[in-house]
Amino acid sequence: MALNTKSLIEESKKAMEQSDNDSNMNKILMILEKIDVRQQKLEDKLSKIDEMSHSLSQMCNKITEIETSISDLVKRNSLIEKSVEDIGGLLDTVVERCTSNKKEIENMKRRNTEIERQIENDNLKENFKQIEHSLLDLRFGKPGLNGAKPIVARFLYRKELEAVLRNTNKLKGKSFGVNEQFPEEIETRRKKLYPVLKKARHEGKQVKLVRDKLFINGKQYQSTEEEQNIATEYRETLLKNNQKQSGASPPVPPRPFKRTRTQSSDTNYEENEYV
Repeated sequence: MALNTKSLIEESKKAMEQSDNDSNMNKILMILEKIDVRQQKLEDKLSKIDEMSHSLSQMCNKITEIETSISDLVKRNSLIEKSVEDIGGLLDTVVERCTSNKKEIENMKRRNTEIERQIENDNLKENFKQIEHSLLDLRFGKPGLNGAKPIVARFLYRKELEAVLRNTNKLKGKSFGVNEQFPEEIETRRKKLYPVLKKARHEGKQVKLVRDKLFINGKQYQSTEEEQNIATEYRETLLKNNQKQSGASPPVPPRPFKRTRTQSSDTNYEENEYV
């Protein structure tokens, strides 16, 4: 651009030296117009350069701000890393303490379990002793077929007795049973009815024994002399077997029948016999 301007100036000098003034003036005007155009282009480019310079200045300022921010971030990052390291150390300490506490808790649980077992064993032994003494205190009367004296329990409420009698069927197959105590005269009549009850049950009949009355298929049974003799012979056989085993204390097999009662009405109770 500088060379072109220089050449235009030289052309204008040559034109001035020539004799024809009109043509020279025209040439000068043309040269000036060219110079003006070039100057305008230069001014436009200079303005663009100024804009670029301003933009670069702004960019430099922004870069400076970014560098400052980055520097602050680096410092904060360093502080965070240090804090993380400190927290990591604290976590390690906490984990170690938790592990130690866990072991101590497990040891305490183990010791507590052993202590509880020991206490339970001691309590069980003491309870067994108390139950044994209580059972010995409650046993009275003549020994039964297994050589042991019966245990008598007294209930304050009739409902409790009924609840026990309703669950006596769960003792089927055991060497012991539960029955309700009756006056001696009723017990005597009931013993005479047991063989008849057993025979009727084997025949598939519906049997129900209420106190000293036997009902077969819903009808009250009337005893005969022959059946009373059968009951007497059955009782004598049991007594003879008991006398033979009087010298031995271990329990014998279960009785040939066991009586259980279930509630039949508000005042009557059913007693069943199992072989």
